[in-house]
Parts: sequence; C-alpha cells; structure tokens
Amino acid sequence: QVMNGFLAKADAKDKLTGLLQYACLFLSAGEAGNLKKVQASITVARKVFRVMRPLELISPLLIQPVFTGKQPVVLEAINKLKTLCMALYFGADHLVWAQQLGLVDKKTGDKFSTLSLAGWAYGSVLAAIAEIYQISNLHVKREEGESEEAFAKRVEVAKAAMNKHCFALFSAAIQTLLAFSVKGSIKLRPRTLGLVGVISQSLGCWSLIPAYPKK
Repeated sequence: QVMNGFLAKADAKDKLTGLLQYACLFLSAGEAGNLKKVQASITVARKVFRVMRPLELISPLLIQPVFTGKQPVVLEAINKLKTLCMALYFGADHLVWAQQLGLVDKKTGDKFSTLSLAGWAYGSVLAAIAEIYQISNLHVKREEGESEEAFAKRVEVAKAAMNKHCFALFSAAIQTLLAFSVKGSIKLRPRTLGLVGVISQSLGCWSLIPAYPKK
C-alpha cells in the first residue's frame, strides 16, 4: 500500500528513475559502455514524468502572485523565487528535450540547457536558505502562566519541526552540490558526481514515501 502510494506520484517516479540514472553513472564512472547507454536512456525517460511540472509549479504563483501574509514576507519571497527558478528548470528542460528529438536546433537547445541548469542550481540554493530561515525561527519560550504540560507539548512540536527542516536542509544542500556540479560550476569526477546524485535522489525518494497506515 505504501509502495503503491509512492509510485502513484509522478515526482516519485522521476526521483526513482533519477536514482537509477546516477547509479549507472557511479558504476560506469562515465566510461563508454552498456551502463553509459542505459544511463542515457534513463535520462531521456525521466523527462516523461516532468511534462506537467512547470505548470504545476507556476499555477499557484499565477493564482496568487501577491504576498498572502500567511508566512513571514521574507520566507514567502524566498519560496516564490524558488518556485520561479524550479519552473524555469523544468520548463527550459523541455526545450532541451525538443532539441534531442530534433525539433529545435542545437544552439537553441544549448541556451535552454544553460537556463535550465541555472534555474535548478539557484532554486536549490533558495530551498536551502528557506530551510535555514525556518530553523533559525524555531525557538520556544515559555509563556507566562503556561502549564508544564502545555509547554512540553510545544517543545515536542518544535523538535519534530526541527527534525523535518534539518532533513530538508541537508537534502537541499546535497541537491545544490549536485546541481552546480552538473552545471559545471563545481568540478567533480564522474563517479563522485554519480555518488552525490544517488544520495540526492535517495533523499528525494525518502521524503516522498507516504506514512505507513495505522493498524
């Protein structure tokens, strides 16, 4: 049931195929051969699961472009910029796919590839900044007249939120390293890049696994 819930998500399928893609890169160390061919095939296959991602990401911004006040303005601004960057990443990647299919010329494909990777890299940085911001504001002060039990409950809630945000920060940091490495801004050997990719995609898969149903 949990696995069915996981595989029902397009994003989960994308992360799972990404895990296989980077595992092939790690095993092949970037050398030509069957694993390199499998990696290339999986890379193209991943794009199918991303067809609707730009629309999914940009729709909330189009529906609610102004600040809602439900979050601190700084955090909301960071999240909106992150969403724009990730929408650019997926949207521009569709043009790269079109170039691979021969629908647009290589020069255009290369330009959009640069745009796509930049969106991914800076979107990942913004994701990490958003988590740092939220972690920095997770402090619990005992209120005047508050009972020991009520205070303990708030502390437990804050601890759970801290664990969640620390995991998300670690995941965003690894994704940032991966994005800048694929972009070429950080130089890593193919096998090291493959390992970073495996870790990043594994964290992504873990975060998407539904909670186990209660018996």
